[in-house]
Amino acid sequence: MTIWAPDISQYDGPRYLAIADALTADIRARRLAPGDRLPTHRDLAYRLGVTVGTVTRAYNEAERRGLIGGEVGRGTYVRGDLARRLPEPFQAAETAPQDLIDLSINFPTPMSGDELLAESLRAIAERSGIARLMDYHPHAGLAHHREAGAQWLANFGYHTTADRIIVTSGGQHAMTAVIGALTQPGDIVVTEALTYPGMRRLADFLRLRLHGLPLDDHGIDPDALDAACRNLAPKALYCVTNIHNPLGYTVPESRRREIAEVCRRHGVKIVEDDLYGFLLDEQPAPLVSFAPELGHYVNSVSKSLCPGLRVGYLAIPPEGQDAFAQVVRSTTWMATPLTAEIATNWIENGTGLRLVHQHKAEAIARQQLVQDILGSWELRANRAGYHVWLGLPDPWTPDNFALEARLRNVAVSPAGTFSLTRNSLSGVRLCLCAPVQKETLRRGLETLAALLRQRPASRAGMGVV
Repeated sequence: MTIWAPDISQYDGPRYLAIADALTADIRARRLAPGDRLPTHRDLAYRLGVTVGTVTRAYNEAERRGLIGGEVGRGTYVRGDLARRLPEPFQAAETAPQDLIDLSINFPTPMSGDELLAESLRAIAERSGIARLMDYHPHAGLAHHREAGAQWLANFGYHTTADRIIVTSGGQHAMTAVIGALTQPGDIVVTEALTYPGMRRLADFLRLRLHGLPLDDHGIDPDALDAACRNLAPKALYCVTNIHNPLGYTVPESRRREIAEVCRRHGVKIVEDDLYGFLLDEQPAPLVSFAPELGHYVNSVSKSLCPGLRVGYLAIPPEGQDAFAQVVRSTTWMATPLTAEIATNWIENGTGLRLVHQHKAEAIARQQLVQDILGSWELRANRAGYHVWLGLPDPWTPDNFALEARLRNVAVSPAGTFSLTRNSLSGVRLCLCAPVQKETLRRGLETLAALLRQRPASRAGMGVV
């Protein structure tokens, strides 16, 4: 346990905010490092001369800011992914070189060139009534944009009608719409023990509590899900079923049926995030198809076409559309009609599927490059996935490996970026498609291979960057 007793006399306002602000400052000044265990509520209250309740409120505020996390019975710790959560001063300038090879962001490799976009804009401009795209429109989206969304989802195994589609400003916004409509602050959402970081940020924003469920090679353990539903009464289950982020597995149909049955038994809503299913050779039936009355299906064109369009599709159960449309209204009023029109144009004229095939071929080639360079190490991935999970040999820890890689101009995502528990797998996620050139990816992978053959350096007091 870290002996941490901040000086809160310099901070104005309520004492709980003073403690949270002091904690933020000490992390930024590296007096506290990622992974440090904080004093118990009672110990810190005694040292500072405040009530235990004040410390509890301070820790809750620091957790809301994304700085700390904890487990019942194990204590409270400084989170390992602080470089993504603190303002820029936390990162020393020399650790962000211009030639950084960034394998930490799951971008698709650019496939839509200038001419493709120009052609689409010309086609849109030639239609009558083009100026209507500059008007206010229904929160759920224009009718033909919703029809295109239903058509797009059908390409990958999810069949629904346009009246059940809500057009959103990307996949993250679709998640905001559905989770915001289903929950209230303080509610519990269950998810994978290693989950998409965007879900963690969304839970911070909506002030929800996330509970991580144990995983095996087929996904969430149904028995653990059943126990959580009985003991915690969660409002929703959020999960990635196809090419899981970060572990790369795809949940088989038998497990999907089990999970759906547990949710049906307890009346727990299902939010299925399927951003990567388009990369599979064969798409299993969506999890939500086994409990359609509970199912909410999230998709977007950010990974399949290009991220800058910011167009997502949320498919909801029959009826009850208004609650989700109202979240769209409260956040963006509506998805941008012009970008939704571009996505619709590409879906209708076949450009979308051509881009999908190009993205998939590129991802397969990059996965083969990983096997060529890192194949002797523990890897978890789908052959067409955008990312791979690299298991680390002893004595490497994820935070140490991420730090040493960053000092060699390669950025990766350590397990703490995704983990909701302290006993997560020891590994890092590598995103393969963000570097535009495969040669850049090769250099990054070769740097990591050389690092794996070394022992960790001792860098006491340094945080993950």
